[in-house]
Amino acid sequence: MISNKTNYDAIVIGGGPAGSTTGALLAEKGHDVLIVEKEKFPRYHVGESLMPFCYFPLKRLGLIEELMNSASPRKYCVQFVREDGFLAQPFYFFQHFDHPSSTTWQVMRSEFDNLIMEKARNNGTEIRELTKAKSLIKEDGNVVGINVENQNGKSYKIT
Repeated sequence: MISNKTNYDAIVIGGGPAGSTTGALLAEKGHDVLIVEKEKFPRYHVGESLMPFCYFPLKRLGLIEELMNSASPRKYCVQFVREDGFLAQPFYFFQHFDHPSSTTWQVMRSEFDNLIMEKARNNGTEIRELTKAKSLIKEDGNVVGINVENQNGKSYKIT
């Protein structure tokens, strides 16, 4: 069901990892939040190799256990190809930071992004997919809302 509501405490444009994390954390604190996303999730996105310090925001979101139980391959190091075409020495995360974050994951972005978006939704964030943010609404130099367009081409304001 699509809401007709047009006034929120916060509007987040984009439901990728940053937008969904923002929505999830604001909603967790009791704010009335809307995420406007132009695509339908899960959506295709290039894969992602998470780095160790992604652990901390994922832990804050309560998603570490779900990732630990996922089929996503674990990562213990990175290795790069040098300019001369030879492999550099592996960089093992645990040798530089002895912490659970030294094991991370190679994730399917569509699944990973959807995981965080669902966390936002479960925390109480309203999410309007297939809705494009078209322009900002400003009053006295402050942004107070956005003009959007839904999948049917209908334009409306959200503040």
